[in-house]
Amino acid sequence: MMIIATIGHGSLREDKIRKIVLAGADILRYNFSYKIIEEHLELVKTGQGIIDDLHAKIGILIDLPLIKIRLGDFDSKIFSVRENDEYIIKSANYSPDCNLFIPVDAKKIGEKVVVNQTITIGDGEVSLQVIEVIDGDTIKVRFLNNGLFHYMKTFNIKSQKDETEILKMYTGAIDKIAPLQPQFVSISYLSESLNEKIKKIIKTKEELRHTRIIVKIENYHDRAGLIKICQDNDYSYILIDRGEIAVNMPFEQMGIYQKEITKIAKEQNRPVIISTQILESTVNNFTPSRSDITDLTNMVLDDISGIMFCIETSSGNRPTYPIAVAKKIINTVEKYKKIQYGQ
Repeated sequence: MMIIATIGHGSLREDKIRKIVLAGADILRYNFSYKIIEEHLELVKTGQGIIDDLHAKIGILIDLPLIKIRLGDFDSKIFSVRENDEYIIKSANYSPDCNLFIPVDAKKIGEKVVVNQTITIGDGEVSLQVIEVIDGDTIKVRFLNNGLFHYMKTFNIKSQKDETEILKMYTGAIDKIAPLQPQFVSISYLSESLNEKIKKIIKTKEELRHTRIIVKIENYHDRAGLIKICQDNDYSYILIDRGEIAVNMPFEQMGIYQKEITKIAKEQNRPVIISTQILESTVNNFTPSRSDITDLTNMVLDDISGIMFCIETSSGNRPTYPIAVAKKIINTVEKYKKIQYGQ
């Protein structure tokens, strides 16, 4: 099973990247959603330099950003909240202190929400309820659970995505990443017509002629739609983005939907990658949670082709440990499959 390790704020140091490569990651992922693109380009070059220096046969994945509403920046970078805490949220790209106000990098946030609306941040780490719309740029909210969130995480409310704006963003990003010649790029599945245009932009780049495209499933698609996506030979892998799916549709349906996508992809001989909260318990725990162990075990039994670590390798002080744990579980289950099924 292929292991993709996200390089993030907790694993940007060269010594940590070296350890991730030596631990057995198959692909280093760089998520272009959180910084200006020129900063990302330099980070990718650093990763490529380390790979070359170690003579490692692993790839680079550039995860192209999608236009989303996100939190702004704040000095602490991480902010902790408690259930029933009330805070002010303002339209802004920066706040010195979230105790003063939490910034959301979107204009007129007060016009995009309604009182009693429930909103999640990131992959649902924390949820909040709008209790007052103060003005067009300011709202008051109450948090519904204890937790913490990082700067620039997604603020999960629906936003209108203009096709022209999306294509402009993708064109600019693809122009800039092409000289890096990454082995993989990942793009969101938006619609058949829009994705055809995005793929055409990628194909026009001679430097990307060997780059494989991973398509991210982030929303609900019916069976016919999923079959059509899986039959598209421009996509080398189908990525089930559980972080997005669980906030874009009722979370209780996510497990069923994951199974449905996996089944259809296997019927169409399209390899599947699963992303988000694979072994997140290992960020702090020595022994992974029982649910994490069972989850990864089922992925191996379902013949999933790859997993993508997000927080597991992008934050924390030991980004190699989730890789070691994953390999132990994967190898154990693979041995079991050979004994039981002769695979």
